[in-house]
Amino acid sequence: MDVEDEIRQVRRHLESLAANSDEDLARYELRWPMMPPGLYWRMRWLVGCLLRGLEWMKLKKPDPWPVSLRHSPAGAGARPYLLWAVGTDQQTLRSACSHFVELGATLPGFVPVLVTDTPDFAFFSRLGWLVEYVPELHGAGTSYAARKIRFIARLYGDAPVVPVSVGLQAREHADEIRRVVFNDPRPL
Repeated sequence: MDVEDEIRQVRRHLESLAANSDEDLARYELRWPMMPPGLYWRMRWLVGCLLRGLEWMKLKKPDPWPVSLRHSPAGAGARPYLLWAVGTDQQTLRSACSHFVELGATLPGFVPVLVTDTPDFAFFSRLGWLVEYVPELHGAGTSYAARKIRFIARLYGDAPVVPVSVGLQAREHADEIRRVVFNDPRPL
């Protein structure tokens, strides 16, 4: 399978997950707070209610988590892109992440968000990336990992997605990755 097909396959998978949102995860959000005193705060309250209503009707996508960490070189307006690494072993993940660090230097304005089930937090903290950890927890009902992946797919619905296996080939296919994922036709 070539790089472009892998990227499209992961993108289709996340789009199908985002279409089936899990309302139980969203039920803890503060939906309708009480109206505050003062004209300014009441106007902000009304705008907030309007935006939450548009999100509830699925006319507006929710804002993603801010991905620019304090110790990250990216600016406040950086856009996230997902590195999909669920089901990847630790050594492969470390190797791919080091290649993505090199690729990331050529992508100003984008910050990686690593989605993984590998608990290698010491290594991840040195990368300076946001990490969405998806552990496999056992219990009754729908698995937590499946629910969290659906939540991540909805939260980062507009973000570009790159499978971590592409990171192993990042040096050879950097131009193709930039073109397919980030719509950037410039060669490196």
